[in-house]
Amino acid sequence: MPTTYFCTTQYLRTNTNIGNSVDENTITPLVKTTAEMWSRSILGTYFFNYLLTKFNAQTLNADETTLVANYLKPAIAWKTAADVTVNQSLLLRNKGVQTQSGDFSAASDFKAMAFIQRTSFEKGSFYENLLFEYLKENRALYPQFESPLNTDSTAKEACNGNTSGFQSNILFI
Repeated sequence: MPTTYFCTTQYLRTNTNIGNSVDENTITPLVKTTAEMWSRSILGTYFFNYLLTKFNAQTLNADETTLVANYLKPAIAWKTAADVTVNQSLLLRNKGVQTQSGDFSAASDFKAMAFIQRTSFEKGSFYENLLFEYLKENRALYPQFESPLNTDSTAKEACNGNTSGFQSNILFI
């Protein structure tokens, strides 16, 4: 059975602006990329792999289920939705980048596509920030997060007083 990177296609369709007509084969690789690019840096590779293994084996404990369901899944889902916006609109073909449009639809302009992508990305960033703060406040619940083997977590660095590693698109004034 293939690895599910915390979000199923159905979860994405139910919880984001991704419609039912979007091909699952388009979505699946983007979920993996999103999880690896964004969530792994916050969680750290060791903790990320631990959670991913337990998630796919369906053996998460209650605290891990809370972390995945309330913080990790929404962040991955909305960041994936941002990627799907571009990947569905502009496709790389043998003749280069092509604009996709159907028989009974009109392609949106670049500004509209960029707006949808940005709003989806911002929602993902919102949930990432919640994940980051949740981990800072509840790190004792997750020994694998606190493990010395978990060396590349931006959230763990922040817990130890080093906040230079966390990058957010949300500006607090």
